[in-house]
Order: sequence, then C-alpha cells, then structure tokens
Amino acid sequence: MTNKMNRRTFGGLLLGGAAASTLASVGAYAADGSVRLIWWGNPERDKRTNAVVDMFQKATGAEVLPETYAWGDYWQKLATQAAGKNLPDVIQMDYRYIFEWARRGQLAALDEFVGNGIDLSDYDPNQLASGKVDGKLYGISLGANSMSHVYNKTVLDKIGVTLPDQTTWTTDDFVQIGKDLKGKLPEGMYFTENMGQYEPRLQTWMRSKGKDLYTAEGKLAFDEADLAEFFTYWKMVQDEGLSPPADLQAQDSGKMEESMMATGHGLFNFLHSNQLVAMQKLVPDEIDIVMIPNNGPHAGQYLKPSMFFSMAEGSQDKATAAAFINYFVTSNEANNVLLIERGVTGDASVRAEILPKLNKTEQKIINYLNVVSTHVSPLPPPPPQNAGEIDRALRPAWDEVAFGRIGPEEQAKAFYANAKSILERT
Repeated sequence: MTNKMNRRTFGGLLLGGAAASTLASVGAYAADGSVRLIWWGNPERDKRTNAVVDMFQKATGAEVLPETYAWGDYWQKLATQAAGKNLPDVIQMDYRYIFEWARRGQLAALDEFVGNGIDLSDYDPNQLASGKVDGKLYGISLGANSMSHVYNKTVLDKIGVTLPDQTTWTTDDFVQIGKDLKGKLPEGMYFTENMGQYEPRLQTWMRSKGKDLYTAEGKLAFDEADLAEFFTYWKMVQDEGLSPPADLQAQDSGKMEESMMATGHGLFNFLHSNQLVAMQKLVPDEIDIVMIPNNGPHAGQYLKPSMFFSMAEGSQDKATAAAFINYFVTSNEANNVLLIERGVTGDASVRAEILPKLNKTEQKIINYLNVVSTHVSPLPPPPPQNAGEIDRALRPAWDEVAFGRIGPEEQAKAFYANAKSILERT
C-alpha cells in the first residue's frame, strides 16, 4: 500500500485509533535514525512544530533534535554551522536563499526521494516548481503566502474608520488615513510601525513602479533614485509622528513578540500572510489583513512559497530526513496540527482535510490570498548569490536614516553602491 492510499483512507481508519492512523501515514517510509531539524519561527510555530516532531518520533522511533531561532538570528546561525560543516539534516529554507545555498553545494537534491520516500503526487506543481534550482528539486514548499499589512481591527472599528478598497488604495491614502487618526488612537499607539527596514516592503515598492530588486541576470533592477524615494517616504512617516520614534522602533529586534503591533505601539504592521495566526496569538484585540498600498501603477505583490524544507547535502541520515519531510508535508495528522501557520499547503488532499478545521483567523488568510491572487504580478527572478548580505544590510542602513545620522538621499547612494559591490563580488 502506498503512502497516498494511507492518507486518503485516513478518515475511514479514524475509528481505529489515533496511533494506528499516525503509523499508517508514515507507512513504508518510517525510519529509526536520528536527524537535526532547524527552523526560524515564533512561539506559535514553535509549539506546532514541536508537537509534530513528538508525533513523528512516537510513530517511527526515530529521533528528531529541534533548533529554532528568530529570523534575525537564524541565517547567521546557519552560516556558522555551514562553515563548521555541521548543518542540521532538515533545514527550513527561504526562497531568497535557496538558490545560493543549492549552488554552493550545501543542499541535497531531493529528486531521488520523490516517489521513493517523499510522496508529492498530490502536490501543486506550481508550488513544487518554486523549490527547483537549475532543474533539480532542492526544497519542498511548506505553503503559499504573500506580503501584507495587518492592522488592529478592534481599534479601527471603535473609531469608526473603514479602509479603502484594498486592491486600489495607495501610499498617499495610507498616509492620509494616518494623519486623520492622529490624536484618536490609544495612548502610546502609533499609526504604523516603520517599514523602511524591511526588504520585502522595499520590493513591493519597486514592483509597483514596474521594477524589482534584481534582474534575472543577478543585477540590481532598481535605481539609486528609487531607493532614495523609499527612504524619504518612511522618514516622512516617522517625522509626521505616524510611526514610532527611532529609539522605540529599534526595540523590535525582529522577534514577532517585540513588533510594534504585539507591544501595542503600532496600529499597522508588516507581515507575511501566514504569520497572521502567530500575531493574533500575541494581540488581545482582533487583527485583520489587507493588501499593501501601491505607490505606482503595477501590482506590487506576488504569491510566493512561504518557506521550504530542504535537506543538507552532508546529512548522514538522508533516509530519516526524507521520512520526516514526507510526514510533515503530506500526513493529515501532522497538518491537522500545523494547519496553515506556514502558509496554504500545496498538497490537495491535505488541504481538503484541514479546511473545515480552520478558525476565523486562518479563514482570513484563505480569503486574503483569494483576493491577492487576482491582483499580483509574476514571481520575481531568484535572488542572486550574496543577495542575503544586501537584505541584512538594509536594517542598519535604515537605522542611520531613522536616527538622523545620514539623509535619505546620501544613504541611498551609499547603500546602492554597497549593494552593487556585493553582487559583483565573486
């Protein structure tokens, strides 16, 4: 019997007991080895992931050693482990880094395990294709998502504000709403967190102008003047008192629980859509999700793989690593715990299983992606090698502007030259 048959007959076997159904889904791919698993996350993701790790261990007898970090610490930790030739066996990977890591030979091609340890026969081919590098599969998408603005709906409803049509509103609309709300928000709350530090927000800015961050050839796809405009906009938002002062904003180190929304200092916040579940857990008020306002005539957003599971090339137990990935991605019982916290799964049978179980917040994500999917432009080219260094340089560059130590135009010139130099480095 194949794993797919076991998954599809899970409902009929339910009365046979949870333990039996868990073993059925693992099927012939059970293993009793030991692997390390690493991911970036938040308290909600950590809780769900650890629960699935426990389920897999009980079902198979295998050992999974988990490690989790905040986004800001994750990539440095991973780079350190790679340098020490000590990468975990199963690695949560991002679209912007997977090409670089695969081409450096640090990730294992998964093609040999497809149909032979990992069952992807019910998987959306578009999501699957997003994990391919140079024709080989190096990552399995854990869900689809898109960038978003989230906001405190409870506060806006009390004030009596209705947002414009999310598919047509602009950055000018966004600023005007913020100005209209000055003096009406709860004490200590600003209209929005400052997003001048976020590379994904920079990307939507460029895409709405018909550009992007990078070309298919690995060059910068925007101009210095475009970057100056972006920095100038967010400095204006800060100077108008619509976002927190620099010293307060700087208290957000990248952990969701330190974000301006989670700490009650921001009405609006930037998130990827799959993060709505975790943010709602941190905020007592109801929050909601909308598209990012555009500053140009083009669609700034796109649907992207939220993240992947990849395997280290140096893994000493690839069979157990493949078994864990398969269980995590394709089993009903695992996904009844995970639901769509990492994004909307590409496995059709799993999606059908979990849809009735989604709560109000998770339904908001589905509805949001339904809207976004009709107002997007194509997935951008993969970020070139060393692009991750540019991403990491954006926050300190923005902080210099936010604290008034350098002007937006001067910083744009310096950052642009640095980014160009990074890409030209071999």
